[in-house]
Amino acid sequence: MAAKVLNIEVGDHLVKVCCSIKKGKNYQIQDSFLFQTPSQTVSDGQIVDPKALAERLRAELAEHGASDVKNVTFTLSSSKVASREVTLPPVKDNRLKSVVETNAQDYFPVDMSNYQVAYNLLERTGEPEPGCRVLVMAAPKPLLVGYMRLAEQADLILSAIDYCGNSQYQVLRGVPSTKVVMYVDVGLTHTMVTFMQNGLLLLQRSFSFGGHDLVTAALHAAGRPDEEYLSTLEQTSDENWLSSLLSEEDRTDCLSRLVGGIARSADFFKSGRVNETAEQVVLMGVCSQIAGLQRMVAEELGEETMLLTEVSGVEFVANSIEGVSAYISCIGSLVSPLDLLPEELRQRRRAGKGKAENDSLTSGIVICGLCVVVAVGMSIASVVGYLLAVNRQDKIQQRMSELSHVSETYNTYLEYQQFSDNFSVVNGYSETPNAELVDFLEEMERKMPSSIQLLSAVCGADGVTMNVTTPGMEEAAVVIDQMRTFESISNITVGTITESADDTGLTTASFTLTCGYAAAEAAAAEAAAAQAAAEQAAAGGTAETQNAAEPNAETPAAPAE
Repeated sequence: MAAKVLNIEVGDHLVKVCCSIKKGKNYQIQDSFLFQTPSQTVSDGQIVDPKALAERLRAELAEHGASDVKNVTFTLSSSKVASREVTLPPVKDNRLKSVVETNAQDYFPVDMSNYQVAYNLLERTGEPEPGCRVLVMAAPKPLLVGYMRLAEQADLILSAIDYCGNSQYQVLRGVPSTKVVMYVDVGLTHTMVTFMQNGLLLLQRSFSFGGHDLVTAALHAAGRPDEEYLSTLEQTSDENWLSSLLSEEDRTDCLSRLVGGIARSADFFKSGRVNETAEQVVLMGVCSQIAGLQRMVAEELGEETMLLTEVSGVEFVANSIEGVSAYISCIGSLVSPLDLLPEELRQRRRAGKGKAENDSLTSGIVICGLCVVVAVGMSIASVVGYLLAVNRQDKIQQRMSELSHVSETYNTYLEYQQFSDNFSVVNGYSETPNAELVDFLEEMERKMPSSIQLLSAVCGADGVTMNVTTPGMEEAAVVIDQMRTFESISNITVGTITESADDTGLTTASFTLTCGYAAAEAAAAEAAAAQAAAEQAAAGGTAETQNAAEPNAETPAAPAE
């Protein structure tokens, strides 16, 4: 019989627990429950106080009769986990890991020595060029260490650490649909949006808005203490109860940022795809049942919106169908969790396993005999060792207190990096290839005669091409002479001048002018000069290398300048 496994997602306000067992190719959830996260123990998915959280977790497992289940898989739900989709050359599966780890520094602009990298192969493409679509994720090692300590404090065996984006993808890929479906996992403080079609992940992104604002507003309106947060969340699905506490305007205001984030995600997906848009919206998560949310999303997006009720391959034994939606991240970690365990932990587990296999009854008897012989000596040594350990612990705790500011400095650095990248993107949008066009138009207003007619103009990054009509050949000559005095252009090309007369005998001259911006030519000249200088420097470096290779020359070559 397969062993039971705990699948746990730790959030800032709630902890989700599933007790599951594998039944052939399917999975059976034998029990699932939520409990409120102890105050000040978790911050953005990072476990700040593993001891207090472990005590509460042990108590909840005992209450639900799951104290004998020891293997656990944690699911990360944190904005500190970075993810990025990349396209790699067509490499074999056994080489993907080395390729991803080698190029990880190019995917994420941080010091990767402090991050654990994992990946998920989405698909192998054949057109227009063969390659591999890979979703790469990086989690800070201090974040992972917190879950390792939580497992140790709760007397659990850590099997894997997964990421909520991957776990949701593993479940949703089994839902058959030819449509482009937008799955929205509505949490309390984070919302994950996943676009799928025929089991293929098209896009996944998250934002830091959820149902927490509405739950908090209802909690305060009802005059309840913070300890009743979970019960208040469960009652937000009751339209009558929620309406008795909050007005329609207040509810809309609490959910506006959440609905706006969902709408922006849909627009972002549409902007990156040609003739593709989400045809159906599926809400899931602990806050998907909030009264009025489904209606607001449907009105905002104008698409069919429904609630997730079932997934293939997973059976809930002791819970209602709402459990599929609420525990979607826990369910996904059953299927194929990521390899986010740090290498140090894997080596420690392998060493412990090898040692256990080599143990035998004979070695145990020998060890027991030695223990009896040296019992007195060890007792004395243990007392001395205990005193030394206490002293060492005091020093370590003092050192930890002195270095507590390092974490704040590092977080500030990450925020600065994010703002710097955003400013770079905005700066790129502010640049335009037609910057010289304004100067050119201002000169035309000052110097061109009023009789000129500009029929059409094509503006580019290097210049302007215009179709011009004047009352006669003399006026055409005046226009061309005046154009040659423009400071905003460096060269002018005049096309064939055609003179024609209308029925009244009025004569007009038509011709084409091609003008090149002075700034564009100067930039091209500067680039050419830089290229020439680089080639000259390279040639000088080659000559210096050749001279250095002739040790018998009477006069050494002078270094290239």
